[in-house]
Amino acid sequence: MLAKIALGMLVATTGCAAYLLQDGLVHVTVQEFQKDGTHLHLVVPAVLAPLGAHLIPARQMERARQHLNEWLPTMRLTATELEKIPDSVLVEVQDAKQHVRIAKSGDGLDIDEESPREHVHVWIPLRAIYDTADAFQSRFDAE
Repeated sequence: MLAKIALGMLVATTGCAAYLLQDGLVHVTVQEFQKDGTHLHLVVPAVLAPLGAHLIPARQMERARQHLNEWLPTMRLTATELEKIPDSVLVEVQDAKQHVRIAKSGDGLDIDEESPREHVHVWIPLRAIYDTADAFQSRFDAE
């Protein structure tokens, strides 16, 4: 009996882990260069973004609709098309004090910002961008 319970818990845990990791992981690193600066490193399941779109209160969705509605098809199309191209730098801007680089890396977007104050690095799976845009669109269509 105990073995069946343990097996059931293992199957449930594996199923939950598979669901949380289906879109991959978002990596965020922030390092501030000042004396007591922050050093933050987060790794978060990307599926939380589309789930969050379904948790936004209805009264806030109207503001989201105004800002996002025209960009959702572009976000989905961009994520789909970026999956097809090889790894490459998409945008790179540098001046005397700042450097920003956005690249397609593997199956995600690699975003780096470096300035005298801080270094910020974000990696977002393309699938998460597509799924988040899709989740917002389904919320907009339902209301």
